[in-house]
Amino acid sequence: MKRLAPWVLGVSLVSASATSADSPGVRPIALTKRDLGTRLRVFGSPGDPKLETAEVTAVVRRTDGFLVDFWRSRPILPTTAQLGTLTDIDAIWQIHPIVRFGDKSAPALASRVSSLADGIEVEGVAELGGVRYRTRTVHRLHPREPRLTTATTFSVEGGAASGPIELGDEVKWGNTRYYVEGLGQPRLKYEGAAKWVGRRGAGGDLMLRPGPGKPMWLDYTSAKQPGFQGALTALFFKGKIAAGQSVTVTRELAFEKIPVAEPATPRNPGTLRVDARDEGGRPIAAKLRIDREGDKDPLFPPDGDLDGSDRFVWTGNGAVSRALEPGRYRLLVTAGIERDAFEQTVTIRADAEAVVEARLPRVIDTPGWIAADLHLHQAPSVDADIGLPERVVAIAAEGVELAVATDHYVVTDLAPTVRWLEQRGLLTSRLQTVVGSEVSTLGRRFGHFNVFPLAVGDNVRSVDVTPAQLFADARRASPGGVLQVNHPRLDPKLGYFTYHQMDEATGEMKVAGYDPSFDTLEVYNGDEAWNLKAVKRVLADWMHLLGRGHRYTATGSSDSHSLAFLDPGLPRTLIRYGSAKSDADDVSAKQADVLTALKAGRAIVTSGPIIEASVDGQGPGQTARGKTARLRVVIRAAPWIDVRAVEILEGAQAKRVVWQQIPKSRRPLRMDKTFDLPVTGPTFFVVTAQGERGLPNAARDGTTPFGFTNPIWVMP
Repeated sequence: MKRLAPWVLGVSLVSASATSADSPGVRPIALTKRDLGTRLRVFGSPGDPKLETAEVTAVVRRTDGFLVDFWRSRPILPTTAQLGTLTDIDAIWQIHPIVRFGDKSAPALASRVSSLADGIEVEGVAELGGVRYRTRTVHRLHPREPRLTTATTFSVEGGAASGPIELGDEVKWGNTRYYVEGLGQPRLKYEGAAKWVGRRGAGGDLMLRPGPGKPMWLDYTSAKQPGFQGALTALFFKGKIAAGQSVTVTRELAFEKIPVAEPATPRNPGTLRVDARDEGGRPIAAKLRIDREGDKDPLFPPDGDLDGSDRFVWTGNGAVSRALEPGRYRLLVTAGIERDAFEQTVTIRADAEAVVEARLPRVIDTPGWIAADLHLHQAPSVDADIGLPERVVAIAAEGVELAVATDHYVVTDLAPTVRWLEQRGLLTSRLQTVVGSEVSTLGRRFGHFNVFPLAVGDNVRSVDVTPAQLFADARRASPGGVLQVNHPRLDPKLGYFTYHQMDEATGEMKVAGYDPSFDTLEVYNGDEAWNLKAVKRVLADWMHLLGRGHRYTATGSSDSHSLAFLDPGLPRTLIRYGSAKSDADDVSAKQADVLTALKAGRAIVTSGPIIEASVDGQGPGQTARGKTARLRVVIRAAPWIDVRAVEILEGAQAKRVVWQQIPKSRRPLRMDKTFDLPVTGPTFFVVTAQGERGLPNAARDGTTPFGFTNPIWVMP
């Protein structure tokens, strides 16, 4: 049991009026399809009750009684730069009452949603620890100001006397930093009292506060690393409620400027101008890392835009112009793992311009291979506060050639954004896109699954489904498409293998309901790129499944949710779709050919090393024959990428049959060697390559380069 805050010890009853005297409320009406339009992140459906004024609209979902939408009724620019100029976007995911006891909590689910003369009423039930709690929640919207007042009465209906318990809300309202009254700079984690908590982003600054003169206790300690802020728990009562008693808590959600200091502007700035071009002198999308000598702190805020976020600046057309304080700066310019990097130290002087010409020549030729990121999030996802133009430029700047949009709960098409940028000269590197979605299970939560290609608007069922039902609906929506299991070893709600308690030694599933009929497995997820032990654990899982007769293609993808965290293309999947005269032709590959090759396993996964492996001319996804496998391994890497070891794994138990160091080098060719391996029965080989030094252009320092092939099957 968590300790109780001193400001509620001994309190058994709290009451307050549902709304202030100056807020008589607004009569609810039904949400219509026209209300939704092209607005992003809307979870209400036509027929749900809404409260609407000239300032804001609030929607309560009839199925569960959650407050799921709260948007500006007129266009308001977001207050995080990374969302760009996006105004047609909802400001929250969901907010709903909870009862919490220790580390366990239960939502209050609606038994009835009804309209009042001046608000929306939700009657619900929450069951926790053998106690049944009745809830009555009333939402009232201020008629002139952008704020919503909510009052919930909790009462004990069944079970033993309740307490000590905690009553409040679970709040999900985007994936940006949380500002708390009195803390100064935002913190990744916080537990303690506060007068208000807020976030910047869609629709402007949004703030949650308790009723006048009432306490609030915040808990958002689940975040593991910057980039995923996660849910927020706001508690308004901690204490005991006896049978027959009730507690009423009030709180207010309002669009209101957060009173914190704005980032300081550069003092006496000079200008850094960078011109990035390829080997032919053509402008190229690129990523620029900037570090000030003698200062370890990032130059830019983590939620900045293409002109600066964390340590990086991005360009879609090779042109960068950035004001910087006078000083010496180290620059690193990259355009993907197949090109050389450009490094230089520059001095910025006040009111002067420093011009840098960065040449980024291709050093590794891969015609017939297309570099794909199969897992990308942007503003349509409730946890990705990044606009679509910003996302596309960041993808292109990493040298990715094929981008699959995989937003939660919605189908996204990046192609119109690509065309918009190209028409305005803001994107000079070509990019192919695929329409897709990440089907994230709700109700019964057992994992996340990418499905592509899809038609916009044709969502796959994700609520209260079994794996078999989800997979069947995915096949309906995307006949012949790709069904991918994402990050299978995350917590049970997010990881398919974890939920079904996969045996690490055998690949057997201990929990019933597992469906094996998927196509690809995300072995290497960008969130685990800093921890190769976790990646190799899933690699072993995958090889166990291959040994059990499954022909799943291993993939790697970034799962990127923002600009400066989980870099697009780190890792990526290189798909050998066919033949091409040059690398410039790869972006024009037929999508059907690419997806066919992917499902056939003709692919490698990498964050740096590019591995070509073959047995008698047969590569990944193909079958060779012979009692000796003459496995040729060719490893290439750009000069700035470290590769120091090669490993060959065999069969279902991922047995190491070769491990060899690779001499330190800056030459693109790091190894070209043939290994003779005995074959005593049907088997397969997987080749891996790994570095020791971290990737210098990765958002996370210490992200070690790693790559591996899909299996080459060998029959004696």
